[in-house]
Amino acid sequence: MTLIQYFWLLLGSSWTLLEMAIVYKTRVPCQHSEQQTYRSEKLIWGVVAASLILALGVKQLHLLVLPMAYLPRQAIALGLLTIGLGLRFYAVLSLGRFFSTTAMTQSRHILIDHGPYHWIRHPAYTGLLVGFFAAGLAMGDLLAILLLLCPLAYVLNQRILVEEQGLIEHFGPIYGDYCARTRKLIPWLY
Repeated sequence: MTLIQYFWLLLGSSWTLLEMAIVYKTRVPCQHSEQQTYRSEKLIWGVVAASLILALGVKQLHLLVLPMAYLPRQAIALGLLTIGLGLRFYAVLSLGRFFSTTAMTQSRHILIDHGPYHWIRHPAYTGLLVGFFAAGLAMGDLLAILLLLCPLAYVLNQRILVEEQGLIEHFGPIYGDYCARTRKLIPWLY
């Protein structure tokens, strides 16, 4: 392994440990109540693990190598990873006690529309997708990027549909107004 590969291994391991700490700290215990919850954490983790393993394998085949020099590509990927993870954790901090790895609303839940939520409704997912795009870019293969992004984007979109339905039920027209002035994942676009 090269020094840069060790560096990415360290970054990826640190990121994984941080995500695990967030899950441990914010996970809501399974309860039988009127509150409907949507648990997709295991599915998302499974998709992430499978996509990462597949992408690492495919990059070794050099099928769709990106036409970019190695060091500049690594620098851009590192910058994008920093932006993506920064956005993800800024979103988590902005939600504060309302953040949970379980899709649900709390009894005293308030609509957060400051910080990154001022522009997009799901900035933690945007940050996650940017981070995985950066990892694929670092791998240097377009197929690896697609294997990292497409399955993750699909399961996150499914979760977004459930989350937004719950938020509409909880907040009513207030959430509809919020949806009208923000985008799901990309400011001013989508």
